[in-house]
Amino acid sequence: MRTLGKRSVSSFLKKFITIVWYLEFLLLLTPPLVFLGEDGLRYSWPITLNVKDSKPEIIPVSDKISRFKLHEREKVEEITRAQTLSFEDSTLGRRLLQTLHNLVYITLIMYVTWQLKKIFDRLSDNRPFSTENAARIKRISFSVLLLVFFDIVEAVLHRLYTGATIAVDGATFDMYDYSFDFRALVLGLLLLIVAEVFKIGTMYQADSESII
Repeated sequence: MRTLGKRSVSSFLKKFITIVWYLEFLLLLTPPLVFLGEDGLRYSWPITLNVKDSKPEIIPVSDKISRFKLHEREKVEEITRAQTLSFEDSTLGRRLLQTLHNLVYITLIMYVTWQLKKIFDRLSDNRPFSTENAARIKRISFSVLLLVFFDIVEAVLHRLYTGATIAVDGATFDMYDYSFDFRALVLGLLLLIVAEVFKIGTMYQADSESII
């Protein structure tokens, strides 16, 4: 009965992740959708005013960058020099950056899902400890860590593009907070540890089977 219960759970996980894998193909439609909409994508960037209570002059290089708004960077009552400039951008360069973002995320999500599917295949065969599973968990961890560092690279690209397409007189663009997602970093490192545990478990299992 206990074995049957384990097999039913692993079988359910295998079927569930397979369904998720096919559903994720719908995500492949999102990169083309970026170019179909006429409205611009909403972005924001931190700036510092040269003089407090002043309104900077914003000069975009294209009329496709519009609807500028200034917001307080933090919820404080008094007006400070630290502001956030938000705007809509429908230029080709910004759409390409957004498409790159979507493609990287979709590719990594589908890759992780595929690796999970292979792991659950092993679980349904009652072979959880294997060198293949250890390698797959390590690939998943590297995918998560790659996503963390891609966010930093993406922020740099958006900063360079924003500075090249929008001139602000009376304020300066600040360096964006390039701090990565700490939770994703911890998750990636934990998965690396789990991969090593699986690798060691595989070695012990092989030794015990050779003794028997």
